[in-house]
Amino acid sequence: MDSQLEVDEYLAMGHDQVNQAFVSDLIGGGPVGPRVIDLGCGTAAIPVLLCQQDSDAHVTGIDSSIEMLEAARIEIELGGVTGRIHLEHADCKTLDGYGAGIADTVISNTVLHHLAEPQQMIAAAIRILRPGGRLFLRDLFRPKNSEAIEQLVDSHARAESDYAKQLLRQSLHAALTAHEIREILASFEVPGDAVQLTSDRHWTIDWTLPV
Repeated sequence: MDSQLEVDEYLAMGHDQVNQAFVSDLIGGGPVGPRVIDLGCGTAAIPVLLCQQDSDAHVTGIDSSIEMLEAARIEIELGGVTGRIHLEHADCKTLDGYGAGIADTVISNTVLHHLAEPQQMIAAAIRILRPGGRLFLRDLFRPKNSEAIEQLVDSHARAESDYAKQLLRQSLHAALTAHEIREILASFEVPGDAVQLTSDRHWTIDWTLPV
């Protein structure tokens, strides 16, 4: 999202429940920090919630959109967690300039389906994870047909703008199935059972890098 209009539309969408579910599942599933890196942090809603609910967490939020990062600075201040979230402008597909093993936990929410080659970001995420660190990535999964997609759009975006409905529709069409993401992960020696369906439209990778 590279325009202010797109960022404003994104902020107007009802992401609160989804973001809280992400943070609750992350904290409930095992150790989190303290060094957390969020790939494609957007407006930093998830880092803000995480820092509010885990007093030990310190998050580096990375995004390629300057407009998103500017919105994130405001959300961090409003959330009362200034000083615990550091924002950086970078390409999550490569993470050039980021050393190996620098993160205790790498997280990302609904970014992979935007990428032509999602395996690039997965490789980068694993590279910056310390041995024994945790990979927690969540994204949409592609339903079996267009009818199922429209049912999800109606169920989750009925009260949203036409822009938001179309964004969800396009995202579901572009998303990977659980089988497809497991095939990608196999090339990184990540077991298939690290991927679980965690809602009616999301799968989640929750995996610990062996020591």
